[in-house]
Order: sequence, then structure tokens, then C-alpha cells
Amino acid sequence: MSILGWLKGALAGETTAKMEFAPNEQHLHGLDMKAALEAHAAWKARLEAQIRGDAGEMLSMATVAADSNCALGKWIHGAGKTQFADYPEYAQLRRIHADFHICAGSILGDAHDGNTEAAANALKKDFRHHSDAVQLALVRLYAKANEHN
Repeated sequence: MSILGWLKGALAGETTAKMEFAPNEQHLHGLDMKAALEAHAAWKARLEAQIRGDAGEMLSMATVAADSNCALGKWIHGAGKTQFADYPEYAQLRRIHADFHICAGSILGDAHDGNTEAAANALKKDFRHHSDAVQLALVRLYAKANEHN
């Protein structure tokens, strides 16, 4: 299945479809989409470790909550903005990506404050919602950018 096929399925409510990339679909004007989405998926495990208290790293809430520190954020605020600033799909991705990082920062803050139950609940519900939204917004921008190719 191509990434656009996955998007059509996801928009139709088929949440079990696995996102896959055809060889020519992985890059979007300087962004390795697969690497960016995998890095975002890795946040769940990193936050779970923070909640359990067995993380091998100390994360700063301010760093996690900022949307310009990860590869996707750097692209959104750099090459992505240069190329796609006029696209409504770009604005949506930028907003949704920022919301994702605010959610992750909030979860981290709860974990650091010892409110592990709230952090775990937010990870299961809010974080999942924001993570899925980032994936869909990025694929929508990809589809828009490639609709005339």
C-alpha cells in the first residue's frame, strides 16, 4: 500500500492500516518523512520511561514542549515553510505539530511532578490523538504537494 492509499484508508476510518512508503514516497522537499514519523512515534516510549521513572535520560519540559527541536519541527520552521507556507495543509501541520509537543511537554511535567496516573492517562488518550493527527496532517501536506505530479 502506498502512503496515499494509507491516507485514504485512514480518512475512511480504517485505523488498522499500517503506514508504508513506496520507494519514491519517503521524501518531501528535504524531509525524510519516515524518519520524522518514526522519531515522533519514539516519543511514546520515551515518555513511558519518564512516567515509570526508569528513563536513562532527563528530559526538559521546555525542550519537549517546543515544536522546533525535532527533525520535523526544524523542517516545518525551515524548508517546509519556505516551500509550503501558502498551503492550508502546511498551516494545519504546523499547528497540529505544535499541539503534539505541548501535549508531550504536559505529560512530562506531570511525570516529573509525580502525578504519574495523570501522565499515563494523558499518554493513552491525548498523546495518541495528537500523534495520529501529526501523521495525518503530514500525509495531507504530502498529498497536496504531489497532487499535480
